[in-house]
Amino acid sequence: MTKRLSIAQERSGADVAVVIISFRETTETLYNAIAAALRALKGFNAVLDVVVNGNAELAESVAGCMRDRCGEFPAGVRLRCWYLVCGDKAHAWNTYVHELWPGARTTVFMDGYVEAAVDAIQLLDDALAEDTNALGATGVPNVGASARRMQKEMTSGGGIHGNLFALGADAMRLIRNTRFFVPLGLYRVDGVIGAALFKQLQPIGTTWDIKRVVVLPAVSWRFGRLKWWRLRDWIAYIKRLSRQQQGVLENLAFRDFFIRRKQPLDKLPRTALTLLEDWERHAPDEASSTLRRSSAARRALERMRLPRDWSQAAAPPVLMVEISSMDVLHSGDFSQPVASFDQ
Repeated sequence: MTKRLSIAQERSGADVAVVIISFRETTETLYNAIAAALRALKGFNAVLDVVVNGNAELAESVAGCMRDRCGEFPAGVRLRCWYLVCGDKAHAWNTYVHELWPGARTTVFMDGYVEAAVDAIQLLDDALAEDTNALGATGVPNVGASARRMQKEMTSGGGIHGNLFALGADAMRLIRNTRFFVPLGLYRVDGVIGAALFKQLQPIGTTWDIKRVVVLPAVSWRFGRLKWWRLRDWIAYIKRLSRQQQGVLENLAFRDFFIRRKQPLDKLPRTALTLLEDWERHAPDEASSTLRRSSAARRALERMRLPRDWSQAAAPPVLMVEISSMDVLHSGDFSQPVASFDQ
């Protein structure tokens, strides 16, 4: 049975908070990400939130798995599964940060298909504790076609990788206090967050410093690779390429808003489309040149302009299930992953 809540800003006293944001994953993929996170949380006083956006079937299914398979549950960990009607990662991120965050010294963000290494959360937490000037810490991909290139780029030029990164309590408070809401429909959520952190969320009076986010090549994860013989994987790959082109435009638009025009984050447009349209208006030469050179960028912008009803973003989160080590419901085992139905 689900429970609809008006979310109070509770404070759990947790050392670490982890959120897994999911939309397109299968039940077994998301469940394996949860299981990996729980193994990495052994020894922590923690809250693990799973936020499923726009996929009611997935939310119901994974909540059922949580109820049925929680016998080997780490002591001190509390697990919650939420459902958001609006299917949008930026909205899910905003909802977690501004409504669901339980309060913790370190908050770890993960994608729903990521299986964190058993030491990943410990390494992120240690890095933030050791570098008091750092606002965040990020892992670096070690699997995938572009992993080597990204490792080199992030080690030298900084950045945040959205698959697995962490923010300290100071960063979370800054984001909440400045009323920083990521524009709805934004693809490059991690890029915008990283750029904001490099400037301490202030467009004026601060320097750009990539050391505010610690890059940790030792923090790793794994995920199921796309299979060239599966049609759905080809479709997913093509859609990813399109979203990456959208991300290029978003980065340029955010740079114009935050760096060039020095606008405060609480003035960010509500949607990514409005952010891009503002960029076209304020930086017409750059925008027209970028779009003229890339047909893929033009198609990405055309897709963004398709009508979308954002009214669902006003719907409150629905708590599907809540479990802690003190009230385990049934026997089961989170220590082993679920075998993939695709195998």
